[in-house]
Amino acid sequence: MSDDKRQILLAVRGTTQESLREMRSRVFSIVSTAITLFTVFIGWIVQRVAKLSLPETMLFVCIILMFWIGNLLILIDIRRGYIKTMGISVRVEKALGLYETKVFDEEDESLFPSSYLKPIKGKHFQKFELILSFSAIASILIVIIKYIY
Repeated sequence: MSDDKRQILLAVRGTTQESLREMRSRVFSIVSTAITLFTVFIGWIVQRVAKLSLPETMLFVCIILMFWIGNLLILIDIRRGYIKTMGISVRVEKALGLYETKVFDEEDESLFPSSYLKPIKGKHFQKFELILSFSAIASILIVIIKYIY
């Protein structure tokens, strides 16, 4: 492989790694912000002395649903982008020989373990999606309970 191609691959790998870090950061930021807002909103609802009316309850449930679904769609989109970017990163790493033995040293193991070559599912992103969903469902249930009692 020519030095120019190697430099291009290294630049692409750096870019993909930075993109992956940014995606992880966005997911954490979205979920932590959403959970904080759900908590503050529900705290405000619970501390209200007056019982919620039916229109208020419906409005609050719709707001929570819109916020939940909107954030969930964003997380799903980020997960898809993460999976595609990881695929590019693995392809570049293969081209650089990071999964081959005895390329960089005389060890019988590659620099990167072959387990990195498994298809990426983004399961850790799905956990964040579940956390967001549980928070939204709990918030909806609390609003409904506040209406009933």
